[in-house]
Amino acid sequence: MNPEILLIAEPHEEWPQHVMELTEGRLVALQLDPQAPPASDTRLESVRVLVGAPHDAARWVGRCPKLEWIQSTWAGVDALASQIPGHVVVTPLKHVFGQAMSEFVMGWILSIERRVITRATASKWDSSPEPGVLGKTMGILGTGSIGQAVAQAAGQFGIRCKGLNSDGHSVPGFVKCYTARDPEFFNDLDYVVSVLPKTDQTTHLINSVSLSTLPKDSIIVNIGRGNAIDDEALLTALKKRKVKAAVLDVFDQEPLPESHPYWLEPNVYVTSHTAAPTMTRLVGQAMANNLSRFIEGKPLVDVYEPTKGY
Repeated sequence: MNPEILLIAEPHEEWPQHVMELTEGRLVALQLDPQAPPASDTRLESVRVLVGAPHDAARWVGRCPKLEWIQSTWAGVDALASQIPGHVVVTPLKHVFGQAMSEFVMGWILSIERRVITRATASKWDSSPEPGVLGKTMGILGTGSIGQAVAQAAGQFGIRCKGLNSDGHSVPGFVKCYTARDPEFFNDLDYVVSVLPKTDQTTHLINSVSLSTLPKDSIIVNIGRGNAIDDEALLTALKKRKVKAAVLDVFDQEPLPESHPYWLEPNVYVTSHTAAPTMTRLVGQAMANNLSRFIEGKPLVDVYEPTKGY
């Protein structure tokens, strides 16, 4: 068999079937289990397209000499970045995470502000009111498709949203956008939500200085990459009750080590990189337009840019 498109996925994964249907009659496709070696008669010299998670795809890049395009099944491509040949185009998974990420962010903020978790485990009557979220301010680090989806969802609850991006350009859904590392961004934020990718420029944007400018009882949510947060600074802010709670889905090291102090902090909620667990089923949907462009010899869109890191 001489496949033109190689799908690296475990047998239980859903997305390969959708991609197979998409490529039927257009490209010869082959699915390989990343945990098993290919059959002896499998030849990869004809592979032009590789689809898989970044860490899986990285192991196969060198075996596909005619490779032209890698479609990642993740939004981030950190594990693949150093393995990309100069002539190969990479497209991260985009435009499919907004719904799940918005559900996650608003679900957690509402559960904390309305004391859902506390009331669910209550053993005595407590009629004290909760503040709710109406009129609060959310700062979203990252104003791409995910950040915009979160802002739209937050707006439905009467939350005012500010954005942070590389150059401060205006984005619909945000009352104002700020340039990265502009200290004024954090001044009045009740909620800080990071959806940032991992780059040198995004490291420790949430640090001791930015945390010190937040109003008391703010909530931190990180669904982007772990490098955005200075862990020691956040732990200090939590212990001093400057920050009311932190919902952390991503970390510099995953799985988060059992010895990490986050596990012992009562107001930290570790969610184990589950903010958007099922979106890989939409890989076919995400790559449909680019597949047609690839077959027609047109430039692909939503391409990974190494200088930006996403």
